[in-house]
Amino acid sequence: RTVSDLVAGGATIVNREIGSGSRMLLEQTLQKEQIPFDAVQGFDNILKTHQDVAQAVVRGVADAGISTASVATAFGLGFIPLHRSRYDLVILKEYLEEAPVQQLLSTLGHRMVHSQFEILGGYDISKIGEVVATV
Repeated sequence: RTVSDLVAGGATIVNREIGSGSRMLLEQTLQKEQIPFDAVQGFDNILKTHQDVAQAVVRGVADAGISTASVATAFGLGFIPLHRSRYDLVILKEYLEEAPVQQLLSTLGHRMVHSQFEILGGYDISKIGEVVATV
């Protein structure tokens, strides 16, 4: 359920490269739980992508790694959320009514796009394609 559980259980992980969001999340979580990086088996085993992390777990190279729910689902792996992130697409207000932007927003609001995100899993799409603020 937690990173502490992984360390206590002697699990081997795979990590991401320095500067990646996944690695920063892991490091922040370890610091918050006062776990030294060198106490984590596999901390220095670096991979480049979320898919690489999932493949390492599937192949048995590691017991766990930081990735996204959608990648875990695609690889048939279990997933325990450590953090929720919100991503917004920022568009200058002056371009909001332009045809390409309107087409993008319309596409994002389409039920086919929604169904694809639902299949992937792990995404809150309740406001996808919706203008949530203008300044």
